[in-house]
Amino acid sequence: MRPPVRAAALAAGLACLTLAGCPTPDPNGGLTTTQQPDQFLDYNQFVCTVEPVLIRRCSYLACHGNPDHALRVYSAGKLRLGDISTRAARDAALTADEVERNFQSASGVIYASSAQARQTPIPTQVPLLAKPLAARAGGSEHHGIGVFPVFPATSLDQDAEWQALVNWVGGAKQPTPVDADCMTVFTTMGLTPR
Repeated sequence: MRPPVRAAALAAGLACLTLAGCPTPDPNGGLTTTQQPDQFLDYNQFVCTVEPVLIRRCSYLACHGNPDHALRVYSAGKLRLGDISTRAARDAALTADEVERNFQSASGVIYASSAQARQTPIPTQVPLLAKPLAARAGGSEHHGIGVFPVFPATSLDQDAEWQALVNWVGGAKQPTPVDADCMTVFTTMGLTPR
């Protein structure tokens, strides 16, 4: 009878270790961070360069367009916070609350790594960077699909979307006031930079 008890204890211990690194579920349908991300990560840079990448590459309903995933991404036509009973409501521009939740969610995934891994940044140690990175580039290649580098780029240095993620994790910031291209993004969304 000893081996089954030992196996059950080992399984329970492994489950606890696995769950220990997970962020806390938010009763409002997302994930929360334990630190104020605005102090370390630039919201304006996120909205103008990172959020478009996450929406384009990660927001599918079966992927991160799912409110139960550690990284969840709200986007027009997919995951929404409000009433989506009409096509117009589902396809409307993101609300300020949805953009904020995208920022919080991406920040929470980044804060699962050490401060040193974020500062450098070390792609294999920052979940937001490691998960979508092809195995041949040192990443996790989740669900059997390596997202970066994206064709036609053959290396990470040539991939502008990858560089946007790395730069933001490493502390890139929009100038104050934001540059003209970034202001166009905010204006189009009907939002105001911070």
